[in-house]
Amino acid sequence: MLKKSSAIDRLLRENPNLGNRRFGLPDIGKRHDGEFFNPTVQAIADAIDFYGYEVRDELITTVKDVDLGGGNPTNFKPFPLSIARMKESLDKSLMYRYPYTEGDDNLRKILLDYVENLGFINTMPYSFDDIDKSGLCVHNLTFLPSTSIAFNYIVNIIAKPGDVIIVPGPNYGLFTIRAERAGAEVEILPLSADDNWLVNPDKLAEKIDDINESLQKVYNRRKGYVPRVVAFLNMNPSNPTGKVMSEKDVDLLKKIADVCAIRGVFIIDDLVYRDLSYKEENVAKPIASIPGYFRNTISLFGLSKSYGMASLRAGFVVADEIIIRELVNRIFQGMDSAPDIVGQALVGAFNTSKERQKIYNEYFGELRGIYQYKYNLLLALVDGIDAVSPKYRNQVEEKIKERINDDNLAKEILKGTPFIDFPKNLVPDAGFFAILDFTKLKGMKYKGNTINTERDLLKFFYKRSRIRFLVGQSISWPNTEELVGRITYALEDEILIDALVNMHKAILLLSPADDYLIRKNRLEDQEQMAHIKVDGWRNAYDNIISSKYLHKLDYKSQTERYIASFEEYKDLVLVAVKDDEVLGYSCFSYNNEKYDSELVSLYIKPDHLNKGIGTTLFKETAKELYENNKKNMIVWCFNDNESAKTFYTDLGGQIVETKTVTIGDEEYEEVGFYYDLKMINENCF
Repeated sequence: MLKKSSAIDRLLRENPNLGNRRFGLPDIGKRHDGEFFNPTVQAIADAIDFYGYEVRDELITTVKDVDLGGGNPTNFKPFPLSIARMKESLDKSLMYRYPYTEGDDNLRKILLDYVENLGFINTMPYSFDDIDKSGLCVHNLTFLPSTSIAFNYIVNIIAKPGDVIIVPGPNYGLFTIRAERAGAEVEILPLSADDNWLVNPDKLAEKIDDINESLQKVYNRRKGYVPRVVAFLNMNPSNPTGKVMSEKDVDLLKKIADVCAIRGVFIIDDLVYRDLSYKEENVAKPIASIPGYFRNTISLFGLSKSYGMASLRAGFVVADEIIIRELVNRIFQGMDSAPDIVGQALVGAFNTSKERQKIYNEYFGELRGIYQYKYNLLLALVDGIDAVSPKYRNQVEEKIKERINDDNLAKEILKGTPFIDFPKNLVPDAGFFAILDFTKLKGMKYKGNTINTERDLLKFFYKRSRIRFLVGQSISWPNTEELVGRITYALEDEILIDALVNMHKAILLLSPADDYLIRKNRLEDQEQMAHIKVDGWRNAYDNIISSKYLHKLDYKSQTERYIASFEEYKDLVLVAVKDDEVLGYSCFSYNNEKYDSELVSLYIKPDHLNKGIGTTLFKETAKELYENNKKNMIVWCFNDNESAKTFYTDLGGQIVETKTVTIGDEEYEEVGFYYDLKMINENCF
């Protein structure tokens, strides 16, 4: 008989995640095709989810936290001509009419004139009567609520299942997730300080070729379509590095465009931050304004970041007619049309009138000054007042002293924040984000808990200061051994100062790092690990396990076993290492039975016992398991091993099981200690 249930019950049964209220960011979502995100994108999604939801506690409903990772521009008046244009439209009392899906042609013509004034040119135009001298017409663009929606549609249009979109790293992490949700695959092109954090065309070409070659090998026996690289996301200016490719970089832009055009790869030219360049002569140059590249380029413009209207959600796309036609189709099928008021706001900001140029110069002249001051304020709080530009030094110093209102504390704060740096060559030319390097905090401790990962870093600052920011994993930071965070300096001065002061105070609570580090094991560690196991058994189990069995243990055969199983277990072993010496290690496993996971073994070099290494390895193992969605852990040890039982009891374990095991020719009783991984991790820091 068909089970009866309410519609809500059925929905909840099919979507159990909806049973829990979330505070902060909504759920990241899943791929539309039901497949899992690829590991790179899943890591980004996990990091964003941790920042936006998991790290926050139950106090969030009553005690506000400080979000240093937000994307809002600074609190500045919206662009006056956009406001005037929207008011004028409302006063005409034409709101009763549905807008056209593609947008009003008069509005599109104003936007077309604007991009043509920037130099947009199609050197391979169609033969329609309305094509102008630049090879374009109103059918080369349309507008939508936000460039994020546009990006989603574009990915759906240009990518088939398995196709790849290359995104530089660092990046705006949500674009990588959106691309995969739409069914594409995402690969990261790592940027580097050696290239001044700009796209290296040779590395891009190599990346495209390598991906296409590997896809050809995988799919060469299948009939039909072979996936390939279909697009490269070119963020100019970059979020989050703030690097700009302007007229001075036209040769670099041509090389990037050539690499993509030759290989049949679209360029998605994200120009949303274009007007927030700090120097008027260093404004991002659109690739579509370079002759010969228009048809291979999809350009994105928007109001939210630069024009003080993030809440409006307004953007427009400029591309080949073929793309715009299908984009309009998708708009019609998904949302019917973009609001006309969005178009009105856009043409208020993006037009070629003399009035607009005058207002633009006044508006951005003031806004650029504000952002440069705010960057220097952050610079003083991180590197000290001596690092600040002379132009802003007095203003910054007075603001900090005024806010702190304590001469001794202000003096200390003006020296900068200890253990925090800016990465090499990473001074922003645009936008309002900065990358902070927290790597010097790696290994430092608070109440016995070690900062080893970016999650540790974020958890420490949240619990001690209620401060959040986006960590490197969420922006595809290329140097994975480093601990970094993306910080916005678009906040009110008082909030930014208070946050960095509290961060400063929290850092002073940390104790120095141990002289060893915890990491995943490597192939070259196996021989040392084998010696530690053999010595550990002989040392710990001398009066527990038969001497006959212990005498059979030998370094060579144990080393061979470890090396033979390394590939299978390499991600399930943590080692404590000082220089090249392995001091101890832990092995763990993921279970699908009564307990989610197990700490299989924990060994310390005999001459390094009772130095806290075992406790650190235990906590890091518990952390690793919890971050891989395990809820509990079981640890087995010999019932006669009183020192081990004391160790696991002191760590909060409770004996819940007993069992008999056979080792050699004899049987021994073991006890199982149970641990709640959530409790262990939530008590950290």
